[in-house]
Amino acid sequence: MLSETKSRFAGKIILTLVICFFAITGIHADDSKYEKAMKKNLSRIDSAKNVGAMLDIANGFERIAFAEKDKWLPYYYASFMLTLASFTDTTSGNKDGYLDKADNFINITDSLEEDESEVYVLKGMIAQARLQVDPMNRWMKYGKIANNNFTKAMKLDTLNPRPEYLQGVSLYYTPEQFGGGSKTAKPLLEKSLEKYNLFIPDNDLMPNWGREMTEQMLEQIETETKETEEVQADTNDVQEEIKEE
Repeated sequence: MLSETKSRFAGKIILTLVICFFAITGIHADDSKYEKAMKKNLSRIDSAKNVGAMLDIANGFERIAFAEKDKWLPYYYASFMLTLASFTDTTSGNKDGYLDKADNFINITDSLEEDESEVYVLKGMIAQARLQVDPMNRWMKYGKIANNNFTKAMKLDTLNPRPEYLQGVSLYYTPEQFGGGSKTAKPLLEKSLEKYNLFIPDNDLMPNWGREMTEQMLEQIETETKETEEVQADTNDVQEEIKEE
């Protein structure tokens, strides 16, 4: 049951992160060569629906990183796309290889931009991807690593909405007997949405994903709650009718 749940979570998280990923502004004449290259690669993320496309974009960010060795964002996005590839690839034997490379890039990112909240969000996401490879045997180790990184991300930037978002998605797809479910996830997603309402990225290149899917998940939880209440009401009516008979 836990394995099936984590697999469902993995598939959902990919859809969540790829759809409506960024609203990239146009490339202007006064943009630097670095900014133009970054924006061009970022604009391709929305259309990356398969592993090959994700790896191609990751390679693009890797090339930028090697040309701009003092910039942390190319390494961050290369790591991010490799993590998406791991979630998406249906061949289990490929997943850890992507994540090994993702770990390498995020560690470089961390060395270039210390105490950056977004770095720890991605470290937590990588841990979630590691867990998804073998949920039954990895959930204790990597679940803890993921939550520790999300906790640090929140401490570094109290307005970053992404830690609660990823935690909320994970809890939503975790059975109630393991401490999850929609009721447990809802407060985290609501808190995340509150932060999205206040969040303004420093510039066009900074991470700015997750809001639309946070809203959709909250709407889904609301719909499910209403349906459950309706079913319960119908059940109560039937029980009352039986008693009267």
